Parts: sequence; C-alpha cells; structure tokens
Amino acid sequence: MHPALVESTLVGYAETHPSRCLVAKPASLDELIDVLRWCRENGRTILSRAGGNSFGDMILNTGEVVVDLTGLNRIIGWDPSTGLMTVEPGVTFRQVFSRVLVDGWTLSGCPGGMGVTIGGAIANDVHGKDSTHAGNFGGSVVSLKVLQADGNVLVFRAGDEALRAVVGGMGLLGIIVEATLQMKAVPSAFVEAETVPVRNIYESLKLLDQAQETHDFSVAWVDAFAEGPAIGRGFVAMARWVREPMACTQEQVDASLQSPTKALGFIPAKPLWAVLRPLFMPGFVRYLNALNYHLNRLRHRCFGPGRGVLLFTDYNFMTNKIPDLKHVYRPQGFLEFQCLIPVARGHEAVAGIFELCQRHGSQSLMCGMKRHAGDDCFLSFAGEGYSIGVDIQLRGRTRRQIEDFAREYFTRVTELGGKIYLAKDEMMTPEFFERQYPDVRTFLAIKQAMDPQELFQSDLYRRVLEPLA
Repeated sequence: MHPALVESTLVGYAETHPSRCLVAKPASLDELIDVLRWCRENGRTILSRAGGNSFGDMILNTGEVVVDLTGLNRIIGWDPSTGLMTVEPGVTFRQVFSRVLVDGWTLSGCPGGMGVTIGGAIANDVHGKDSTHAGNFGGSVVSLKVLQADGNVLVFRAGDEALRAVVGGMGLLGIIVEATLQMKAVPSAFVEAETVPVRNIYESLKLLDQAQETHDFSVAWVDAFAEGPAIGRGFVAMARWVREPMACTQEQVDASLQSPTKALGFIPAKPLWAVLRPLFMPGFVRYLNALNYHLNRLRHRCFGPGRGVLLFTDYNFMTNKIPDLKHVYRPQGFLEFQCLIPVARGHEAVAGIFELCQRHGSQSLMCGMKRHAGDDCFLSFAGEGYSIGVDIQLRGRTRRQIEDFAREYFTRVTELGGKIYLAKDEMMTPEFFERQYPDVRTFLAIKQAMDPQELFQSDLYRRVLEPLA
C-alpha cells in the first residue's frame, strides 16, 4: 500500500453512516500526483475531499482512496485593485473573507458555513442568500486548474464546456488544484438586516419575490409544523449592503470569523447538547417553533420590523455562532431532502411540499427557504425556483418510514419539474436523478472523455450515476 495512505473512518456532515476509506493528506501537488499515480497503477478509485461539509455519500469512497485536501490551503494571489483571487482547493470561506472584506470586496454565492472550502464550493456549486441575484457560486469562477486521471494538470476557463461540467461535478472529473475567483466590489463591509414575520407560506413566498427588487439577500425560516391557513408561517430575513462608507478593521472581521466553543458565550457546547438532545424531537420543536413565531409577531406589532446593522460575516455565518449544532441529531444523524421547485409551478406547489411532509410526519425540524436563479452548468442545483431544506432526524424512525416518505417526496418533486440537491442527498435513485437532471448524459460523455478508466469515483457516483453510464 502507498505509504501516505491510512485506513480511516469517514462520515458526511449529516453523520448517518461511517465509511472505511484509505485516506491520504497531501501537503503539495507533487504528493497528490504521486497518490493519484499509485491509484491508477493499482486499480484503485480516488475521491477528493476537504472540509467534509457535504452531507451524505458524495464525500465517501468506501474501501477506496480519499485524498484530504485541507493541507492545500494557500491563498496564492490577491489583487484588491481587480478583485481577482487565486487559491488552492483547501482554502475556506473564512480565509477568503478575512482577506477581502476590509478591502471592499465580497464573494457571491457564499453558503452559511465559513468552514466550507473553495474546492467543495465548486464541486457542489453552492448557493447563498444572494442566489436570486448572483446565482450559484460557479458564477464567480474565472478559471480552474484540474488534475486529470493521466497526471496532467489542465486549465479550464469560464465558458468552457469542461468548466461547466467540473462546476457542480462532485469531483468526478478530476481534482481541483487551483481556482481563480472574481470577487464583487461592495460599498461597505456591513449590511442592514431586517426580519419580517409572515402568517403563511404564501406571504413568505410573496415577500421573497419582492425582495428581488429591494434587497441583496433574503431567506425565509419556516415553521414546518404549522397547518391549515398557517401552513409555512415563519419569518423572512432580508438584508442590503450599507451604501454609506463605514469604518471596518481587520480585527473586527477576524473576530466575526471565530467559531465559538460555548453557547451564549458561557455554556460549554457538548454538555449543553447532551442535555438538549432528548428534547430535540418533533413534539418539542413544534411548540418551540410556535413560541418563536408568536414572540416575533408580537415584537413586530409593538416595535415594527426588526432592523439592525451587522458586519456581513456576522449576518451570513449566523448559524456558525451556534457551536456544534449538528450534535443535537446524534447518535444516528439526520437526512436532508433539499428540493428546488420551479417558480412557474406557483406557490401552491410549494405549499404542497409542506403538506406532503406533514402527511408522513416528516416535518423539517429546521427549515430554510430561498429563491434561486438559473445557470448553465450541467449538474447544478440551479434554476428559477424556490429551494426548501427538509431535514429529518433518524432517531425514532424506521428505515421503512423514511423510504416511504422519500419515494413520494422524490416523485412529487420530479413531477413538478424540480430537482434534489445532491450535496445533501443519500437516497436518490438513478431513475429520479435522470429525470431531474436532463443534462446528465452530456456530463457522463464528458467524464468518459476525461476519465475513461473511471478513476474518480464516490459512493454517490456508484449509487446514482454509474448505473446510467
């Protein structure tokens, strides 16, 4: 066996099942190429992984080789006069914003996790609260250097067909070793945030539609347990860049990018989650959601919309301020079924998704909803539509219950012309996938040309794409 490989147990972010893999952690491109060569010569498949923030089996390669790219984490170049940055794949959003925000730049399509790596963001073509304006993260990619199966490094540029396949391509066409990104100039490092309670899903979607014209960022937080006329109630959080210059120091930015280890600033996270975990069940969350909604509505009536000026990094990475939140799902973990429903199908179609979840007792314990724009990448989770995050804990459920829900859920989404986000999927079948992603055949043809030996694989590839090849 290659001396750099160590047998290790890996999991996806959702921690649903462990996977034994052979893991290497190269510290240079030469070391990475050497591991790739060994795999090619010994008939082993290989998968790249960095921050481990993909939820399911996209970042697992059971019994085979995984290269951990967190060691390739250099910012190679940054030009504050043009907003161009060149990075290695293990660079995180935390590193990027620490460098660019004080210079008056931001990165579009930024997800809610500051530990997400640039390589992972490209492979998953992630999206942010500005998705309705900026589209997905791939729109920021100017060029990529990609290590091919034969050991050569090729350069792909915006507009190239190969780049459209690599972006959102789940690491199945090669290993990204360098990316050049175009930042967006902003008037300040701060946003004015506003939170508005909404009585049902129809008000929520209407406000998200209107926010396209009035705000730079928007996301809805939904009480998935509310029924009848109140279905989908919650609140919409919107923000716009502060147009007037405001002083911002490097120390302020770096402080906002720190991940806390204590809840509320003084309660150790692990003991807190151990206490709260038994309560984090549908019945308790139902009442907690109702309490949160009514308190927000009361505050809105008394004091008007909640407004405040925040550093962008405090606004965008708000959930990172809650340490180790996923621990509440332990020990079994959770599944997420994030769908994108076309705007053209109307608001009733979105309400129907919540009704379906309620019928199966599979209401999302924490549910976010956004509006999206389209792009031209082959496997991107993009399009003029509304995305809904449905996360379901495994504790207290049987496999049969989950499979019954997933089958009906996938069927409904497919019939509506929607799609499931693969970065968070573990249960998609090839049949549903092919109907939801009609460009998959083009993608597979490009893979055949770039990787004829199918060197680059993952558990997700063998589950969903390989049967279609």
